[in-house]
Amino acid sequence: MPNDAPRAIVGVNADSKLPDSVYQNIARQIHDGACVLFLGPNVIGAKQTDDTYSPLTELCAAELAQKAGLSLPQTESSSLYHVASSLRFRNLLSDTMIIGAVQEFYKKAEREAQLNPLLELLADLPFRIVVNTTPDDFFARYYDQAVRPYRFDYYNFRKPAPDPLYRFDEEQAPLIYNLFGVYTKPESLVLTYGDQLGYVNKITGAQHERVPDSLLAAFSTPRFYLFMGFDFEEWSLRVLLDAIFRNARNSIQPFAYPIKGRSTAGPQARVFFQGEFRMEFPSEDMEVFIQNLMHHYNAIDGQAETGAAEPVADALLLHNEQTDDDTCKALVKHLRTLRLRVHTLGDALGADDQTQWLREKMNAVQVVMPLISADFFADGRPYLPLLEELVKRNDPRNRFLVMPIVVKPFSLEGTPLGALKTTRPLLKKAVYGEGQEEKHFNEIAETLRKYIASLT
Repeated sequence: MPNDAPRAIVGVNADSKLPDSVYQNIARQIHDGACVLFLGPNVIGAKQTDDTYSPLTELCAAELAQKAGLSLPQTESSSLYHVASSLRFRNLLSDTMIIGAVQEFYKKAEREAQLNPLLELLADLPFRIVVNTTPDDFFARYYDQAVRPYRFDYYNFRKPAPDPLYRFDEEQAPLIYNLFGVYTKPESLVLTYGDQLGYVNKITGAQHERVPDSLLAAFSTPRFYLFMGFDFEEWSLRVLLDAIFRNARNSIQPFAYPIKGRSTAGPQARVFFQGEFRMEFPSEDMEVFIQNLMHHYNAIDGQAETGAAEPVADALLLHNEQTDDDTCKALVKHLRTLRLRVHTLGDALGADDQTQWLREKMNAVQVVMPLISADFFADGRPYLPLLEELVKRNDPRNRFLVMPIVVKPFSLEGTPLGALKTTRPLLKKAVYGEGQEEKHFNEIAETLRKYIASLT
């Protein structure tokens, strides 16, 4: 993308009909790590009894009002800023009690809330920067569950920290940045109208107190921007965009989408964002947008949407289920966009002889991946008698690849697998141990993608 190319901000709040060419462009930018994701309050929602998703900030506001006996119209009780400010000036709750109640709500939500499944789809995409505008850290949980590396940081308007000097090259883990603080750090929270004003003064004020310059610099380079779940009637969003894109306003091309069932921007908001940021307002909701985006993203390498295309190859993963099951799941998650059907020992439940089951499965698959750690060689593992046979059968050019994956530091010297040249990561490094897990998993997936393509 040339330096003078427009930077597109796709503000997603909704249901719209973009041309395939736009979806393809966005998908390619994401695939290449040149896209930033902004998460708005409406996208971090919890499932309700009617199967809809309500924003956590609105649920938190309503709960605070109800517990404090604060009677407000529904339109007012859904605003956390309004409820917290009302509780404060009516002396119903002190600042400390308001903060404590918000923290308790999010701790409970962390245990119990069923988040919108679209968030997990977004978390699987290779964004280099994710900016969250709600006080939770729930999006980061998807990275934890997938055992993917990431960096988490937040802005504290009351006491801005020195610039961490972020870098966003391929060697760096993705950054998840909470723009309005995080509930686990109460001094960072922006809860009342007064907090909002203090926050705005900081991000638009002295250089050393603003959002880190190294992060702002990333926003001034050619990238795509997806804005999901924002209320364009909220005045603070205008200030926020102005502060973040202060040096790039003439070279951005934003698109805005409303959350399904939520009203789109009114005429005044449209005029502002169209006039100041050249924002377009197509007629699509977030659910439709993400589903279409995933379709085009999965098609980048000639793959159909996950689950829609027949697998080209079968793979057998061998691992110690007691100690390395989380690693196995993380690897499978990285392989799920490949046209590859994955089998594990878990599929052998009920088999009288697991070693015999493995031998039969070896005759049916094209790829075998032992996940190597010290525990892999524990006594009694049913695959151990087959290792020498596996090594002898390794013949990638004739549709049988044995690719040991060193998941934890371990020397293969002295084992049957030590003679193989197909071990990954390269140089027989371990996936875990140096903070390069995401890089190694991606390289493994890319190696398999190329191999699967050669089979066709």
